[in-house]
Amino acid sequence: MYARVTQFSVPSEKVNDFIEALSAAIPLMRQRLGFQALLVLRVESSNPPDVRVMTLWETQQALQESESNVYFYAALARAMTFAKGFPVIREEEVMLYDFAKVAAAESAPAAKSSAASSAASS
Repeated sequence: MYARVTQFSVPSEKVNDFIEALSAAIPLMRQRLGFQALLVLRVESSNPPDVRVMTLWETQQALQESESNVYFYAALARAMTFAKGFPVIREEEVMLYDFAKVAAAESAPAAKSSAASSAASS
């Protein structure tokens, strides 16, 4: 698995707009072959806050092919309108991950809720 790590400097008053711009790009990312996940991390103690955007890809080839898509540059340009300066972009190999536990934990409340409503309607 490979990650594109992009570090932005985003003023506090623009963080919500920045997140909305990234959220709008998620459906397009999901259409890309090899796309696995998106993470957005903020270092609040920096001034302005650093925001790191990580997109995770099944292979290095999938990551690199995503860069040849016009939607990648459109999403990058949209996010940059809320950031200061040009972002630092790196490609990194993911050495260890355990997203299965996170996905299972997030789906558990929905599954319990679904089971409870099914039981109630029986």
